[in-house]
Amino acid sequence: MSRAAALRNLERRIEAVERCPLADVESVPTGLAPLDALLPGGGLPRGRATEWSGSRSCGKMALLRRTLHELHDLGEPVAVIDALQTLYAPDWVNLSEHGSAFWIVHPPPGEAAWCADLLLRSGAFGAVVLDAADTSPALMRRGVGVRLQRLAEEAGAILIMVAELPVAGLRLRFRPGDIRPEFERPFGPFIPPVRPVRVRVGKGVWVEIPVACPMPISRDPEAGTLIRDRKGPL
Repeated sequence: MSRAAALRNLERRIEAVERCPLADVESVPTGLAPLDALLPGGGLPRGRATEWSGSRSCGKMALLRRTLHELHDLGEPVAVIDALQTLYAPDWVNLSEHGSAFWIVHPPPGEAAWCADLLLRSGAFGAVVLDAADTSPALMRRGVGVRLQRLAEEAGAILIMVAELPVAGLRLRFRPGDIRPEFERPFGPFIPPVRPVRVRVGKGVWVEIPVACPMPISRDPEAGTLIRDRKGPL
């Protein structure tokens, strides 16, 4: 196949991904009712790449953690590729206590997309997350995204890319909501504030999700323990 023919074939694949209606795709709920209400089909689509992006410390990783807990509780084996090796693994791997597989993969530099390729080809995971935020734009070049999209479709897996993508079946973008204190009358600098998250699906309007996310470290009201998403200061 000539280079020109290969490029035309790639463009047709990209157009097919972008035109495919998500209403015809199986969706899995995130467990966050306000977010599911915004998503086509009421959840994350199988066999499609979902862009999960937003500024640093906006709450996107806290929401991702909650979502992965829900998927894991539904029996989905989950793999998270930590491209920058910045996730605070001890507070993420406790998901493995629920029974299904939960992996955190630390790839060699520049090999994150290759790891996602292998995990999707294995067919062993119902959800694969590539945390590629703040990495080189070359990692998410158009051809890589289309290949991972095709592999996700073949495996029937949920593919979440924590990065801005050139092509995606679903785009979720997050930004911080208004900061609110934990108490009506806060005092001193030591009360950790909590922050709701605003989300936009595709080119829609921004909607606030009434879920308090740590900013960046807070206390889990259910477990009563400190949790964090990444190592060190955010």
